[in-house]
Amino acid sequence: MTISQAQALWELCRQGLPLSADEVERCWEQGQTYQLREPVKLPWEVTGLIEQCNWEVSVTARAH
Repeated sequence: MTISQAQALWELCRQGLPLSADEVERCWEQGQTYQLREPVKLPWEVTGLIEQCNWEVSVTARAH
């Protein structure tokens, strides 16, 4: 897990979304990108962090 992924998980928990944090962790560990299932208004910093982590996962998955 990258530092940005760990930070994204922490931010989701801090926003009161621990179940989403668990789900995103599973997705990223399996090399999949993550999209929130429920429409949740998150600060743009958190949304951007999730997008960055999704990009990291997709680049890594393409490299393998």
